[in-house]
Amino acid sequence: MIESTGEAGGAPEGADGALDGVFDGAAGARGATISQAELLDMVMTDAEQFSFETNRVAARRLATIGRAIRMARENPNIYVLPELMTRTEARDWAVRAAATELSMRLLIPTATVLNEAAEAHTLAARLPKLWLEFLDGATSYPIVRAAVETITGWDDDDAVARFDEELAGIAGRVTVASFRSRAKRLRDRLSAASLAERHRRALTERRVVFEDAPEGMMWLHALVPALDGVKIRTRLNATAKQASRVAGETRTRDQLRADQLSDWLTGTGTPTAVQTRVLVTVPLIAGLLEKPVRDARASAGSAGGGGANTDEPDRATPPATDTATPTPSALPAHPWLDVATIDGYGPISTETARQIFDTATAFRRLIVDPITAEPLHLDRTQYRPSQAQRDWLTLTYQRCSRPGCNSLAATSDIDHIHDWAHGGRTDIDNLAPLCPPEHKLKHVTLLRPEGTPRPENTTSERSPIGPLPDTGAPAYGPDSDPAARDWSDEGQTLQPPSPRLPRWSSPTGYRSTPAADPPF
Repeated sequence: MIESTGEAGGAPEGADGALDGVFDGAAGARGATISQAELLDMVMTDAEQFSFETNRVAARRLATIGRAIRMARENPNIYVLPELMTRTEARDWAVRAAATELSMRLLIPTATVLNEAAEAHTLAARLPKLWLEFLDGATSYPIVRAAVETITGWDDDDAVARFDEELAGIAGRVTVASFRSRAKRLRDRLSAASLAERHRRALTERRVVFEDAPEGMMWLHALVPALDGVKIRTRLNATAKQASRVAGETRTRDQLRADQLSDWLTGTGTPTAVQTRVLVTVPLIAGLLEKPVRDARASAGSAGGGGANTDEPDRATPPATDTATPTPSALPAHPWLDVATIDGYGPISTETARQIFDTATAFRRLIVDPITAEPLHLDRTQYRPSQAQRDWLTLTYQRCSRPGCNSLAATSDIDHIHDWAHGGRTDIDNLAPLCPPEHKLKHVTLLRPEGTPRPENTTSERSPIGPLPDTGAPAYGPDSDPAARDWSDEGQTLQPPSPRLPRWSSPTGYRSTPAADPPF
């Protein structure tokens, strides 16, 4: 036994220690002593109660999302422009606008809002007993979501009612995996539809999903018919097994399967290899383009070991060949220059960037274009943005400019923040990527972006990149190449200015808070 002061054993520091103090104080107030087992039971009982509370909060959150979407559908005039209220799409526009506003308020995707609203409707209308269990906190969101997924496409209301009654009796008493398995078996028993009919319905859900992973990686998920999946697995296993027998092969079976799948899907080494245009930002000044620079950087340690000062190139001696080999010191010291990015993903390793340059058939020097050939400001001379503007905005924003939207900027529309029809300019400070659904909402509803004023007397507003500094570099040698030149002005930056992120306002009175600077 221990005293209620909890002196025996020593309480841990931090939150655990504070929690122990609460229990010890409660026991002391009763003038009692409790055992460690009794104390542990109190802690675990509280964990159960917190779980019930969490379930109740999740149920009410789901219910309020469903109610908000239902209210928007029943009152489209809240969002839709008055002159468009007679259109058949008015209710759909209102629903989309409400889901978009909730997306910004809750910081979740619009699709998630719509899915959760649909789940709330299905639970209330078709699974009322399970819905009550959820509202009472007796079961969890993963459980009820599994039930909703199981009855998707099931039109037999009587059978669904029996399904609801039986599952409500076990919800909250089994694990999610066990519940999902039992729900599937129960549907198979109650459903009048044959397995072939259910498979035909499930076949309509086939899709491919891409999920970003850390460290320059990405997950690829594909929902395909089981027969096709088995064929793919068998072929990958057989190919990896054969490749592992090649002399000198050091890759694991998992690595071989992943590499082979990538080669098959991209068409590597075939006449039909992928030709899709992928925007990759690679810092030219870092020397990724010129192989001599890369070789010099790689061998920097051994090159400087002979006692000679390699920090300064011998500018008095002309190069023996037309292309001199740059020294590592000729490379700029700015850390951000070594960061390459893939549009829609983010930073990638320098090695990956080098591979891209080695195999690229063409590239666009965005640092040069705004200064010379392709202006980024067209004023009122042209309505449609140029390709240079599209590339610049894509690389600057990365995503749709609507707060909370994760659609890629590369597949978005380029929108005039201040509409062209009302005098807006085709300049990058008045342009922003906006995915088609949000672009539509801007023109048919009262949920729309509002312009954020820029600071007055800003000299760089129309000049995203200032003139390049004159370093007085010689006409030959490593410093004659701008990509390998040291910058004399350390304050000079080639990074584009942060784009203006529009603030969105709603007829409900809500105004979004623009996020921090988007990644570049």
